Amino acid sequence: MLGLALVACLALPHPPIPQDTGTVDAPVYEDATFGVSIPRPFEDWLFEPGHGRRTATVIFHPRAEPLGNQLWGAIIITAYPGRASLGQVADQRLQVAWRSQLGDSFTLLSRDSLRLSGYPTIRLSLSGTIGGVPLSAEEYVIARRRELIVLQFRYPRSVPHDSIAVGYRRVLDGLRIGGGSAVAARAGPPSAERLAASRGLPWSPWQAQSYAALVRYDSTRLRADFAVRIELVNDGPVSADSAAVWLWPAFALDSVRTAAATQSGLSSAGLSRIKLPDDVQPQGATAITVFYHLGAEAVALPPEQGGFAPDGAYLAFDWLPRVQSALDSAGQVAQTLRARFTLTFDVPDTWRAVAPGRMTAEAVSAGRRRVTWATEDAAAATPAFALGAYRVLTRRVDGLGVAVWLAPDDTASDATVSAVAGAARAAWMFCSRAFGRLPIAEVNVVSTRLPEARGFLGLVLNGGMDTTRDVLFREIARSWWGNSVAASGPGSWWVREGFPVWTAIAARGALEGDTVRQRLVREAEARWRAAGPPLADAPLTSLVPGAPGADLLRSKGAAVLEAARRAAGESEFRAAILSLALEHRNGWITVQAILDALGPDASAVLRPYL
Repeated sequence: MLGLALVACLALPHPPIPQDTGTVDAPVYEDATFGVSIPRPFEDWLFEPGHGRRTATVIFHPRAEPLGNQLWGAIIITAYPGRASLGQVADQRLQVAWRSQLGDSFTLLSRDSLRLSGYPTIRLSLSGTIGGVPLSAEEYVIARRRELIVLQFRYPRSVPHDSIAVGYRRVLDGLRIGGGSAVAARAGPPSAERLAASRGLPWSPWQAQSYAALVRYDSTRLRADFAVRIELVNDGPVSADSAAVWLWPAFALDSVRTAAATQSGLSSAGLSRIKLPDDVQPQGATAITVFYHLGAEAVALPPEQGGFAPDGAYLAFDWLPRVQSALDSAGQVAQTLRARFTLTFDVPDTWRAVAPGRMTAEAVSAGRRRVTWATEDAAAATPAFALGAYRVLTRRVDGLGVAVWLAPDDTASDATVSAVAGAARAAWMFCSRAFGRLPIAEVNVVSTRLPEARGFLGLVLNGGMDTTRDVLFREIARSWWGNSVAASGPGSWWVREGFPVWTAIAARGALEGDTVRQRLVREAEARWRAAGPPLADAPLTSLVPGAPGADLLRSKGAAVLEAARRAAGESEFRAAILSLALEHRNGWITVQAILDALGPDASAVLRPYL
């Protein structure tokens, strides 16, 4: 829950003019206590600073302009009790401050996640009317550990937007956020709960450029040993002499090797601090090798994450060490460097190994088989894998191979295998036409004990061979939406979940006719509406997997995307989606980029649901 002091402060849509220190006519305003400074937008603007208990407020405005004309900006710096997330704070600003002040005129234009001065930030863009004055506003809500910094810009409609934007951009570019004495006194290591929730590291300057992993599986002891070399890039503003590495708590860390020495006994709740041999300057690179294992703990893994058995093993979640948070401050996917993966598996000689990408090497010696898979020209989000005594049946048509991997206990008939291969091929060909062909010559569909099929780059881990065609279509679509094209910021989970479901509907419609498409859309809409208010009305950008109503990411997410297609028209929508997939291949996409590409008609339909 938000602390009362925070609610009282952030509920103010525009802070009252402070009266305790008067005006400051200077090019830059600095607050040494909080370690924050900002330049003024133009030479004739003044600062009006003030301090309250645990809060600093600075308004900046033209010298002779009354605040009632709504031409001004402000920065609020506040410390707060409790453990509120940045997403909660942004919601608080929208609901308590802006929506209550603007009333029926309130319109949220966009909500994005980014970083300012190295800190997680949510940017809000909105419009409305205050005191009869129509205006637009931008607000940046910044988390600095246990403090919040809110930077606000106002644009009255009576003044040319572009001319004010030049000055506000000067403020934004000149914003400096240091550690702050108040922050330094309270700074501490992130909690294990926070790490487990985000599967990553908050506030890390490091980015993983590539992973080279060796996985050796002992089927007798049900144990996997991992040796993972990570190439790191310092993406921070200062040099760094250490790196934090996080492992999912089920794994046991053995040691970490740098160029200087091998370090062990470093792990605490999955987090390890690694001393580097030399300082690494900004944009400099280094490498570490992490050794760890998964043994008896694997038996207790949730079935949706993985399984170890004498006849095979699979891991369907992010099992590699992390040096950067996977999620941003709002619980959405964070933009990080798209790493390359090279995965080598050491298994019994009668076994096979499969992973995203393409197989680049295979050798059998002394009763063991070594198989290497690599992602090269196409990016993978999560390098899931499966190992076992598989029978591999391949169907190849028109240059595309579909390999169906059958576990020893599978009794699928030739007709079933052919049906699975045919559905996978149809889905791949549809996606290739709709989103651009990926440089992958073979799609792998693998039988596992997963409760539900999971799609990766050119790879589907099935829950057996009875997976429906719709599910195969959906999971193969993740080779594009979630892998080749990765979404970040608010709405990232909508792209990852809703786009593949919509793709399955569109593919069925293309293959079987528009009547089938309309029926599938009605079914998705019915599942969405069945959630009931207020859940069914929740914005798609606020939903995350695992939360109550996360199924809305699929049902509502696909339904509103279909509504946008109808608004834009089939040809325009198809061209926009193809352009998005090609333009952002092996990169990141945001909801704003999607809205811009789809055009005004489709965007007008989508915005109320986002």
